[in-house]
Amino acid sequence: MGITLLDSIGHAQLPTSRHFRIEKLADGVYAAIHKPGGYGICNAGIVDLGEKTLIFDPFISPEAARDLLRAAEALTSYPVAYVVNSHFHNDHIRGNQVFAPPATVISTTRTRELIAQHEPEAIAAEKDYAPKRLKQFQAALQAEQDSLKRRELSLMVDYFQALAESNPQLKVTLPNQTFDTQLILRGKDRTVKLISYGKGHTESDLIMILPKEKIVFTGDLLFIDHHPYLADGFPEEWIAALNNIGKLEPEILVPGHGPVGQREDISTMIGYIEMTDRLTRQIIREGKPIEILSGLTPPHPYDTWLLSTFFIPNLRFMYQRARGEVK
Repeated sequence: MGITLLDSIGHAQLPTSRHFRIEKLADGVYAAIHKPGGYGICNAGIVDLGEKTLIFDPFISPEAARDLLRAAEALTSYPVAYVVNSHFHNDHIRGNQVFAPPATVISTTRTRELIAQHEPEAIAAEKDYAPKRLKQFQAALQAEQDSLKRRELSLMVDYFQALAESNPQLKVTLPNQTFDTQLILRGKDRTVKLISYGKGHTESDLIMILPKEKIVFTGDLLFIDHHPYLADGFPEEWIAALNNIGKLEPEILVPGHGPVGQREDISTMIGYIEMTDRLTRQIIREGKPIEILSGLTPPHPYDTWLLSTFFIPNLRFMYQRARGEVK
């Protein structure tokens, strides 16, 4: 697979791939949005710094990452000098091996530790279970008639197909430059800031800020029209991080999953976290056991969001957390 050039009326040619679609956010700044049927899974970013290029979150699959590399070269004509990992989850880091060396891979110190701790074991385990889970979701998709549920199942098929097909070629590629709270990267034409507020979606998350353009790449601190995964997270710190992003007064937000959004999407995300906390605490007050959660469905407006498979695990996590059974 490779990229092709797609003519946009009134615009320069944009690369296209089966794995993602390119969305121009500003001159030299692009979002690579996961495309249904592709192996991107998360969203990525391409930033022309001037004589060198930066990639943000290089996808789950080396195949998708190779298309991302070709797209970046076509858009900027410069080599990729930096790859940024927003956090340790596999869908945001496994493209590292396509870029490094020679690119410098950047993360927080704790994210590097988490990748080193989890990735070797995860890759080994996926060799067996990813093909099995893929068959299960393929069978469920074939039997499903509801259009929303089919979109949901299709995304899970994409995920496990990416895992299964990429597994033989995967090699753990750790970040080789780390920081704790802030790192500034300067190019000839543009400066970007990498900032970590600490815990949030995981033990350590970072965002990338383009101050002049008022653009923020949020990683998985922000999901848009998708259920977030809460169980590796820290809800209070997560909400605080989202409020801090809002204080930056961004005009464009690139989430880890979902379409490019605006500042208003921050409050929607906070509302989701607060909803799961409120709902589970009410159930605890009523003396109901955790098993009751399995029968619940997402309330409006979250009932049309993708990744609904996270909803019940999210409730279980918040229930156990409210009872002091988990962090």
